[in-house]
Amino acid sequence: MQPKFEQKSQNRVMITSFTAENYRSIDEEIKLSFEADTGIKDMNNKGFTIVANTRVLNAKAFYGANSSGKSNVFKAIGRMRGIIIHSVRLNDNETLPYDAFLLSDKEARPTRFEMSFVDGTDKFTYGFSYTAQRIEEEWLIAKFPKRSLKTLMRRTPDMIEIDEQNYPEGLAIKEGAIPLNNNRLFISLAAQLGGEISKRVIEWFRTKPNVISGLRDSDFSRYTKEMLHTRTDYKDEILDFISGMDVGFREVTTEQELIDEKMLPKGLPAEIVASLKEHPPIVAYAKHSKINVDGEVVGMVDFDIDERESDGTRKLFNLAGPIVDTLRQGKSLFVDELDAQLHPLLSRRIVKLFNCAETNPHGAQLIFTTHDTNMLSKKLLRRDQVVFVEKTAKTNYSTKLTPMMSITLDNGAKPRTDSNYEKNYLEGKYGAIPYFEDEFKGCNE
Repeated sequence: MQPKFEQKSQNRVMITSFTAENYRSIDEEIKLSFEADTGIKDMNNKGFTIVANTRVLNAKAFYGANSSGKSNVFKAIGRMRGIIIHSVRLNDNETLPYDAFLLSDKEARPTRFEMSFVDGTDKFTYGFSYTAQRIEEEWLIAKFPKRSLKTLMRRTPDMIEIDEQNYPEGLAIKEGAIPLNNNRLFISLAAQLGGEISKRVIEWFRTKPNVISGLRDSDFSRYTKEMLHTRTDYKDEILDFISGMDVGFREVTTEQELIDEKMLPKGLPAEIVASLKEHPPIVAYAKHSKINVDGEVVGMVDFDIDERESDGTRKLFNLAGPIVDTLRQGKSLFVDELDAQLHPLLSRRIVKLFNCAETNPHGAQLIFTTHDTNMLSKKLLRRDQVVFVEKTAKTNYSTKLTPMMSITLDNGAKPRTDSNYEKNYLEGKYGAIPYFEDEFKGCNE
């Protein structure tokens, strides 16, 4: 059984592009486009949602060797989001989380992030560049229906430009009536002063994109448990998702533990004790059937999911909350190492939930890294849904992104719909695989 998400009239919100420069293994600018290629007919045109007259992809897969920088691309998105959300809390003398590319003799330069997204009928592009000490540049561009593209705000170390007609909320800051610290984002201060557009942009970054690690799924375990424990409107959909993955149980119960300070280890910091008391741990139990020798169900047994279920089952359970929430709310979910600990058929099923309009009516997006070449199939992913990531000496060992649609094969042709993507990738025709200095010679023929 697969979860069904009720069709509601709502404004879809989707990411259309992301750009990063000079962050960790990223040296020169990289750009991710999530717009569907209008020239291909892969998968009978499934896999994208039309929003604000733009075809936006519902899934995108990143392939590459270990240490190619796939994770750093996702960390860049998380870092941009974190700076925006926490800018309001910065004091004037605090440093920014600057983590530049180190394998270059270039003069030190700012890190740069930019995100474009559609919010209902409106399109926004917001970005900034920064060093540890200051925001160097910042810009906000918008396209409203029946209006031309507008630069609402542009900030440099020397000046601030404001579109007074379309972004009046920034005028007081520009004129100096409200001081702007060097390390603070313009839109953060404008939002704090009540600016509607600035609040809208920050709220989008706070609520719509989410970056998680498929290797550290315990980080979002509590999220799933809390949704099951407190959100009855989500519970059926989460259980539908879990039962549809053939994990051996269809029902989950939850129980919130009582915190007895006397039972806690001595010496715990007071803030940790306070947090445990305010947010007591939640235990989730999977209900398994007890079977007699005739194959008849004679009772039920509760399994503590964290203690008795396999690593793969725990990961599916932990993913259930973020995935259901993303599908239901039309959000964008970035998962690093989606396939870790999962059977290939389970990974494929998760991707299908996002690519299928019936199970993804709100235009949710799943962007993920993977080593599972079984998913490199025209039956699952469009050619414009695949990106290859690699680092080479030609790029100073910095991360380079190559969309499948941009690849030119040795014979001068482009990858075709009828190509065997998996075979071609493993044979090195698309790059982004490990290269060894010599053939393995450790076994007799």
